[in-house]
Amino acid sequence: MNKNRSIKHFWILPSFQLRLVLFMSLIVLVGTVVHAFGLYLIADRNISDHFNSAQAEQIWEIMKPVVIVSNSLSFVLIIVFLVIMAVLISHQLIGPVLKATGYLNKLNSGVFPKNELKLREGDEGQVLCDAINKLHGNIREHTNKLKELRNSVKDEAIAAKLDELIAEYKEEGQE
Repeated sequence: MNKNRSIKHFWILPSFQLRLVLFMSLIVLVGTVVHAFGLYLIADRNISDHFNSAQAEQIWEIMKPVVIVSNSLSFVLIIVFLVIMAVLISHQLIGPVLKATGYLNKLNSGVFPKNELKLREGDEGQVLCDAINKLHGNIREHTNKLKELRNSVKDEAIAAKLDELIAEYKEEGQE
């Protein structure tokens, strides 16, 4: 793994990542509450059926902290796990989209990036990356055909128009 990476590099689109974490946390919280309520109903029914009221109350007083602590601990551990997973997974999804957007913005502004778009190993979006690289190749090919056509045209008006079209695209690093 790259030594220059830190946790802040994983927060590439914090608003989305935070919404994802909050949504997942809400789901876990609802699940925890439903689980605790179900456990309470089952325990209450079974304890009431087998013990008298005083014994049932005594057993419940013993069991209540266990139920609360185990549910709370489970909730916290699951939330920590989900936060880590949400950040890592969203990083692998959002990173390539942002990288592809930057690459497309360069192409749209008329700049041919020197290299093809490449994603980090393990990132999602290879299909998008391949499509962008194919688009880049097609634009480059059409620009080269325009240059060839420009070299063969004798009419100055047509040549000037072709020069305008060709001037719209430059290699990255050219002024």
